[in-house]
Amino acid sequence: MKNNVKYLFCFTIMLLLGSSFVTKSVPDAAPLKNERASVPYGGAFVLFAGKFGGEITKKEIENQTEIVVDGCARGARIFEMTLSITKSGQTTTLTATSSLLTAQMRTQLKNLNKGDAFEFQRTKAYLSGGNEVVNVQSEKFKVV
Repeated sequence: MKNNVKYLFCFTIMLLLGSSFVTKSVPDAAPLKNERASVPYGGAFVLFAGKFGGEITKKEIENQTEIVVDGCARGARIFEMTLSITKSGQTTTLTATSSLLTAQMRTQLKNLNKGDAFEFQRTKAYLSGGNEVVNVQSEKFKVV
């Protein structure tokens, strides 16, 4: 009986020591619901109201005055962009020569209704060095 307890104790200690060397695999953290849900891997992409694309509310659009570059080119300076707005089936295209939304762009965005959509297209930026140009990706936003 004494030997059985001794063997059981040694076996338990060996199991505990053996399991301490096993590493657990932790899945990648999922993006926050509030943030970009479908951010591409690699590359440069547009963030508007903290989002890459998808559903957006009128309240989120209301105070936005510019777009920013995120991803591998974070902090790059946008020098060209086109905003394509689809409202009630009609598409309007507006252009700008910086990351700032023009007054007309802001007005058009504020007048969007549920179901309307918009997308930043043909967005180009200078990398932080100032000479290299990068194409900046975007996805469509849908007003909810």
